[in-house]
Amino acid sequence: MPDREIIEALAEQIRSGDPVEARRALEPWLSRFPAHARLGSLEAELLLRERRPGAALRALEAANAAGGETAGRLVCAGRCLNNLGRLGEAEEAFRRALELDAGHSPALAGLGHVLKRMRRPDEAEAMLRRAIEIDPSQGGAMRTLGVLYLDGGRHEDAAGVFRRALAADGEDPELLGYLGVALHKGGRLADAEGAYRRALALAPTDLGTLLNLGITLQDAGRLEDAIAAYAEAADCHPSSAAALHRLADARLAAGHCMAALEATGKALVLDPGHPSAIAARIVALQRLGRSDEAAFLSGMDRLVRQVDPDPPPGFESAAAFNEALVEHILHHPTLAYEPDGHATRLGRHTKDLLVGDKGPAGDLESVILEAVDRYLASLDMPTGHPFPGTVPRPHRLAMWAVVMDTDGHQLPHVHPSAWLSGVYYPQLPASLGRGGDDVAGWIEFGLPAEEFCDDAEVPVRLFRPREGSMFLFPSYLYHRTIPFGGNARRVSVAFDVLRRPAV
Repeated sequence: MPDREIIEALAEQIRSGDPVEARRALEPWLSRFPAHARLGSLEAELLLRERRPGAALRALEAANAAGGETAGRLVCAGRCLNNLGRLGEAEEAFRRALELDAGHSPALAGLGHVLKRMRRPDEAEAMLRRAIEIDPSQGGAMRTLGVLYLDGGRHEDAAGVFRRALAADGEDPELLGYLGVALHKGGRLADAEGAYRRALALAPTDLGTLLNLGITLQDAGRLEDAIAAYAEAADCHPSSAAALHRLADARLAAGHCMAALEATGKALVLDPGHPSAIAARIVALQRLGRSDEAAFLSGMDRLVRQVDPDPPPGFESAAAFNEALVEHILHHPTLAYEPDGHATRLGRHTKDLLVGDKGPAGDLESVILEAVDRYLASLDMPTGHPFPGTVPRPHRLAMWAVVMDTDGHQLPHVHPSAWLSGVYYPQLPASLGRGGDDVAGWIEFGLPAEEFCDDAEVPVRLFRPREGSMFLFPSYLYHRTIPFGGNARRVSVAFDVLRRPAV
């Protein structure tokens, strides 16, 4: 029978060593004592590190049968269930662990992480803070709490937590990267650069850090330095299309249009059809005076469609459905003013409406999927055009709402993670423009982001939305909302058919 010293040595090897070596060390003991509860717990921990959470759960069941349920095994079960996406069961496992040991710091940290994923930020924060109070060296809880603060726009709080984690864990490139993001979002660009450079001193080729450094330098107006960071990322990671997308955008902003065109060509070889690369390529061609090539690639005249779908079953009219949808949006728990990373100005924005209680957004999901199939069936694109390319099937949607008040608008943007995008309008202001020079509240396609504009004429298309109508368009097309006046509200539901299909 293995004694305590052997068990502790095996546990330490699993925690900090090579999983392959840990497996070699553990297997002989498992063969000799297959019903040993503590060895079963170690087997589950190792399986979890080997990214086999289902097998780890089975090992835990055997360990519980041999030695009874413990807080430690329940925490391991919670982590497995979290990895499998079974969040409700994970929450239950962590709470049962806390019933056995109310001060179990890993259980509190795990529960906080799951509650964060379940979009219950106040509960998550309370659990994470308790975990850290009980065990100030609880680095995982501090990371999760810092990310929670980042998601909530509490940038200074996030930076403080990441600094505490660094003080507890020492210089860690991942933590330094998080610190850089918090400082950047808080507007402290020089400090963010310093954090990223400290991270790169430890992990010189880390792709995410190189790209974030480039973004910080670009936001600071140091375009040539940003280009150098992106170029280094592309050199270190020649299979990374993301590095080439960033490089192309920075070169465009600096006026290096031929170099930007070259970067987009390389990116599209690596990842055909990527919206960021196509969008940058269109802008580069326009600025180089190659307007026919740009117009062909844009496909704007063929690919932007406005449709009027029927209301979903269960609603007597489109007006009744729109009223229910607006009510759901206005009371959605994730609705927040100008959240980070979005193009919305003077307006509020939800997170994904298809996560959690869908309400009438679930009905809209079905309407959208039908409209997408009809859109695809109607397409007749010329040979050589990149759209539709490889259609992601089955379709996987992301959907969010935008609520704008007077002067609300969206800046020109594309949707880089999507294949096809769209917007549905359940409520529009009476002050919507009537046409001609009056286009207040309309949607416009074709005008790129401000940093990519020059004096050249750029073709655009403007559309007047209608309540109950929907637009569908390729995700690479720049689009924006024109500001509107009057004391009114404009509610829209944007959606993406994501590039990676549902499984």
